[in-house]
Amino acid sequence: MIKFFRRIRKQLLTENLPAGRTGKFNKYFFYAIGEILLVVIGILIAVQINKAYNDQGNRNLERFYLDGIVQDIKVDIDRLNENIILDSIKVRSGNFILDHFKNPTKKKDSILLTHFSNTSPITGFEPNDIVFGGIKSSGRLNIISHDSLRNNIQRYYSHGTRIADVLDENNKIHIEIYAQHLYNGQYNMNSIISALSITYAGSEGMPVVTPFDSKLFYTSKDELETKAFIDRLSMSIILSELNVRRLIIGKENAYALIDDINEYLETIK
Repeated sequence: MIKFFRRIRKQLLTENLPAGRTGKFNKYFFYAIGEILLVVIGILIAVQINKAYNDQGNRNLERFYLDGIVQDIKVDIDRLNENIILDSIKVRSGNFILDHFKNPTKKKDSILLTHFSNTSPITGFEPNDIVFGGIKSSGRLNIISHDSLRNNIQRYYSHGTRIADVLDENNKIHIEIYAQHLYNGQYNMNSIISALSITYAGSEGMPVVTPFDSKLFYTSKDELETKAFIDRLSMSIILSELNVRRLIIGKENAYALIDDINEYLETIK
């Protein structure tokens, strides 16, 4: 390219030059200007080549990061699904037990005990932000050049943190109003465990517990202790239902963000 401009410059200098010293001065003047222009053009070309090289490197790094974020989000989806299943089981088992108080004769004790134990576990979620967290800590968020996509990713992880906080708070309430009461009083989880797994309860090192008496579930729902248990279980069911709704929204957000990222990746191949 520079040789091409130099050839044109020489042609201009050899055409229609004035005679004498003025002509020689003009010739050297135009020659110097030409050399300067060639140097400037060369620098501009070099800058553009370097910029193109850096841009390509940044796009490769951007693709690498975005692919990593997609993989992290897929892990989130698996965790969200696990928690949705667990909280859904708690809701179904809790309603099963509540229904038993309305019609206790239609349920078998062994099935009832299984549902009773299903109401105890807690759920939890923490966004998997290994890649995104690394980008933030390095101060390279702008490597994701698409402003809208970058904002969507930040909103996704912000919402994921809120889900984690809500689940954590609901877990505390669940333990306070329901789970901690399963180890004392009339409806004793130790007794349920004993009934479900009597061999383990009687083995060395295991506490001796009173076998669970399912007749407790045949008592009147108007008795004070039974009524308190029904109220605690009902609140626990509500908390699990709220968890499921929030987890489903989180999963929908995860799938939507994966679609957005993959659509953008198609444009920078």
